[in-house]
This record gives sequence, structure tokens and C-alpha cells, in this order.
Amino acid sequence: MRAIVSGAVLAMAASAWAGEPVTVVEATDYARTSLYSEVVEHLERVVAGSNLAALSTLGRSPEGRDIPLVILSKERVRTPAEMAATGKPAVLVMANIHAGEVEGKEACQMLVREVACGHLVGLLEHQVVLVVPIFNPDGNDKLGHNRRDAGPELAGVRHNGQYLDLNRDYTKLESPEVRGLLRVLRAWDPVLLVDMHTTNGSYHREPVTYTTGGNPNGAKALTDYMWGALFPAVARKLQSTHGWASVPYGSFVNAEHPAKGWENDSLEARYGTNYVALRNRLTILDESYSYADFRTRVLSSYAFVLSILEYTNAHAAEIVALVRRVDAETRDSFAREPFAVGWRLARLMDVTVEGFEHVKVATTAEERVKYPWWGEFRMKPTQTHRDYTIPYMARAEPTRTVELPAGYVLLPGFDEAVVNLLRHGIAVERLGRRGTVEAERFALEKVETAAGLFQGHVQVSLTGSYLRGEVELPAGSVFVDMRQPLARLVPVLLEPSSTDSLAAWGFFNRALVRQWSTEPGIYPVLRVSARPAVPLLVLREDEVGDASGPMVH
Repeated sequence: MRAIVSGAVLAMAASAWAGEPVTVVEATDYARTSLYSEVVEHLERVVAGSNLAALSTLGRSPEGRDIPLVILSKERVRTPAEMAATGKPAVLVMANIHAGEVEGKEACQMLVREVACGHLVGLLEHQVVLVVPIFNPDGNDKLGHNRRDAGPELAGVRHNGQYLDLNRDYTKLESPEVRGLLRVLRAWDPVLLVDMHTTNGSYHREPVTYTTGGNPNGAKALTDYMWGALFPAVARKLQSTHGWASVPYGSFVNAEHPAKGWENDSLEARYGTNYVALRNRLTILDESYSYADFRTRVLSSYAFVLSILEYTNAHAAEIVALVRRVDAETRDSFAREPFAVGWRLARLMDVTVEGFEHVKVATTAEERVKYPWWGEFRMKPTQTHRDYTIPYMARAEPTRTVELPAGYVLLPGFDEAVVNLLRHGIAVERLGRRGTVEAERFALEKVETAAGLFQGHVQVSLTGSYLRGEVELPAGSVFVDMRQPLARLVPVLLEPSSTDSLAAWGFFNRALVRQWSTEPGIYPVLRVSARPAVPLLVLREDEVGDASGPMVH
């Protein structure tokens, strides 16, 4: 994994010579990663000496740490309103959502310094850059031998202060970190989100891997743009200017038989890049190769983000026009499209993975306890290089779809669900008085629960069928119109067979089984073919019940 010495690296070296702030990894020659206090100190020093940067907060972690948000702009904007006055869009780069995956955090600190100190001011010509270097501060400081990466020796943990995986929280919204991020998404409306991670899947030689939103209910125009325009240009720039190879994110379908393909099967809405794509915005999942040394991971991550920002700066107007068009198309026609509630992986394209010859080795007793999914044997790389041109299995091909209604109605008594919708930014209206509508009611036939816990929940799956008839809606019922830009999220949350529905996460548990019985109860969401013909009041989050926290299951 050799790389040329890029201009970006030389600029960072010059920063140290000029007496500008250096990061912990630079000061320790990549021996250790930064603590939360060191990240904050670095950002404060950089911003204090810059007329291109402002420091804000995204929110506060469960353990009381402020989550820093850096705003980089030529105009030194501090608020979304000030950004709007410039006419420029925002691009958001975030790292450390899994706090043991640390190279993105370090690369972001370097990037903030290089832009704020004026070395990369050209990146701000047509965009405002938002940077969240340490999204999971509580996990970051729980240092230990928590990773199998090639350095640093100590790193944080995957979960946050609530023992939640934040990259599984984008639909249920239980964490203050993800709730805070959604406030940023709603206020600043970045046209692109870059989410920085580390992957320890299959062995290969490229230090950078990447993908975009892959949920089948996302806008095809966005994924086509990413795979057809942005990714090819960024990958060429990353290789030609900085010397780093890259490949679409994935793992071998079968490590023993690599020719079977390269796959990414993480396509559910609960993942951040899939979720933001369902909000009609461009997304990039950056997965750094964990078996590369720490220096390589940091520098290649820095170069990757720099290459992305160069592209978005040059194509800002084009990207804004694209997402605005998709917003309008979603509002006007998404409800007429089939909605996928089941899918299988299909070929997206062919990719060439720069890999190795493999040998089959027996797993040790310790490995079988720690990594039971490895089984009796695993494939390990040799020193012999081998490239594989194989199918990239990363396209979700629907296997089961449902037709969508004009809107949904939530019956009274489920304020936690209403607050969840509002936190997403979904437009919600409350019925001012009772009314009668023609509606589809989901008649429950079976309520099943998972055998074990997942993210603190026993997930729920529902079986039933829709029955059409006249229904009297009580006053206080809530209407969700599908004619809105965030319409793609609505059935994700409200369709009973959706993998990441509110029902699946337990928001409706108390209604799903009859009191003092094991018989199915009611599903408290109706589908309607038209807006209810009664007065409707647009709701705000602070007007609904107790919006303070997640429901009790």
C-alpha cells in the first residue's frame, strides 16, 4: 500500500513547521489516538486563530460531553440563516460514530486545521463544510485493547454512553447523539453526508473503501449519480493525486471462493448513509481498511475526504439541482411507486479487488469463543498478490412490495411515535375533531418477537392483511401526508412489514396484543386514500406529550 507524497501531506507537514496546532497522532508519530479533551483543545486553538471557522455543538452526549461541530466557510457563518444568505450548500463530514474506529477522527482534525488556517481555502468557494470529528465522545475515552486494527494500541469502544450502536439508531432515535445530528440535518440541510468508519472484513490491498445509500426505496437518481459520476471522479483523484487505491465497500461473498463476488448487504434504513439517502441527500460511507497501518489509514482517509470536498466544491450547483429535483419528485410521485419491504442482493456492477492468495487455517479455541461466526476454519491471506474482477453484489432487488396510500393516520395514545416522526422532520397534522374516512386497517394475525435482544430491544414482526372500510377517527388522531419531501421515510416507519418500522422497534407494543390475552390486538396506524375532511393542525415537537425520551418496552 505505497503512496506518493501528496501535496496534502506536504501542507500538513508545513503546518507543523509554521507553528500551527498539530494533532495527537502527528505529535506522537501515530503511536496513539486523541482523547475527547485533546480533540476539543485542538479545535478551539485552530478556530481561535482563524477567520474561516466557527465552533458550535451538535448536542450533548449521555455522559455530559458537548459534541463539537466545526463550521468552515469563507464568510465565517455561524448559523443556518447566515449560510442561506451566502447561497451556498453545506456538506457534512462526521467521524468516530464507532469510537474504536479512530482514523476518521484524526483525519477530520487535520482537515479542519488545513482549511481553517487557509491552506485549503479554495474548498470553501462554493460550499460550507460542517465537520463533526468526534460524534461518540463517551465511547472514545473508554480506551482499551478493543480493536484488531494495525494500531493504535489503545482505542475506544463501539457503543455510546447508553450502550447503543449509534449506527443502528437512525429510525428509532433513542440517543442524544443521533437526535442532535438530525437537528443539524434539518437546520443546515447538507446536500452530502460523509460518514467515516473502519472495516475489518475481507483481506485486500486498497486502504480506502466506499459506498452510498443502498436501500431499495431510495431515489435511483441519487445512487446513479454517486456510482456514475462522483465515485469514479473521486477514486481517480485519490489515486492520481494522492497515490491511494480504493474499491467499493464490501467483503467476499465466500472467502474460500472469491470469484463468487464482493458484497455489501447492510441496506436497512437504520444505517446512517442509507437513512440520509432516504432523506433525498447524497451519502458516502467511508470504510478504512483496518489491517493497514494506522498512518496509512489516517493519511488515506484525509486524502479521500479532501478529494470528495474538491469534487463537491466544483459541482455544488449541479448537486443542489439534483437533490431539489429529487425532493420535488418524491413529494409529487413517490406514493405512486411500489414500496419494497423485502429484497435480495443483486449485481450492481463488476469491481476489481486488489487482494491476496488465501490459505485455509483452523481457528483456535479462543477465536471460536470470541468470534463464533468464524466456525472451524477461516481464510487467511498469503504474501502473494492476486486481483479479482468479480460481481459487486450491492443492489437491492425487491422481492416483496406494497402499494402506498395517500397518507397514514395514527390513532391517539402513541405520542412517542408522533414525536419520533417530528424528530425526523416529517410533517404531521392533528385532527381537530372526529371524522369518518375510508381507510385500510391492518388486521393482525400473528405477533412474533425475536429470540434475543438487539440494541436493547426484542424486535417485533407482524403478520396480517389490510381490510378496507369506513372508520371513525377520534379527535386527536394524527395524519401524515405522503405529499412531502420526506415521504420515503414515512412507510419505513409506519408500514407494519417494514424492517425498521416503529412497530418493529416496539413503539406500539402495548396495542399489539389484547389485554389479559395472547391474541393479536390492533395495529394503531391506518392507511387513507385522501386527506381527512376535518380541520387539521400542523404539529411541532414541543406540542406532543412527553418528548423527553424513548418509550419503555
